[in-house]
Amino acid sequence: MLIVHGMYRWWAKRLAFRNDYCLRCGGPRRSVQILTFDVWHIFWIPILPLGFWKRWFCTTCGRQPHASRKTRRPFKWAGLFVLLFFAAVSWAVPLTPDVAVWMWVVRLGSPIAAAALLIHLLKTKKDPSMKERLAGIPRATDTVCPFCGSQLLTLASSCSCPVCGVARV
Repeated sequence: MLIVHGMYRWWAKRLAFRNDYCLRCGGPRRSVQILTFDVWHIFWIPILPLGFWKRWFCTTCGRQPHASRKTRRPFKWAGLFVLLFFAAVSWAVPLTPDVAVWMWVVRLGSPIAAAALLIHLLKTKKDPSMKERLAGIPRATDTVCPFCGSQLLTLASSCSCPVCGVARV
């Protein structure tokens, strides 16, 4: 049975902007914080209100800037151990005529895949942490709102737009 479900994000409002590092784009970008009211739906009927949520989005690609699209190294190491486990189990289990072809595929494929994954893990460098990437990005020092073009007001330690209400973070 096919169940169509998802998330509605209503009443989007820009709250703040900042200079950020987008993992998707791979460089320094401008990010915008957006406040939405989220509702979970089934078959396009709103069912469960989830409340107000704040999320940061890259202005270039439109995605969350700190969400990586790559597989993290600990998961790759776990995959290596799973492949080695499959290889050991496939050689320990006796062959039966009905699954002989598949067992040979697993017996030969798992060690080859494990060796390729190990080579990949040893050759690739560890990516810099997000903290290291953000350290090289200067703070936003805009004096004009990037959305409406009005002058930003500076009060104590915060800076905000009097027209659209966006804050500089």
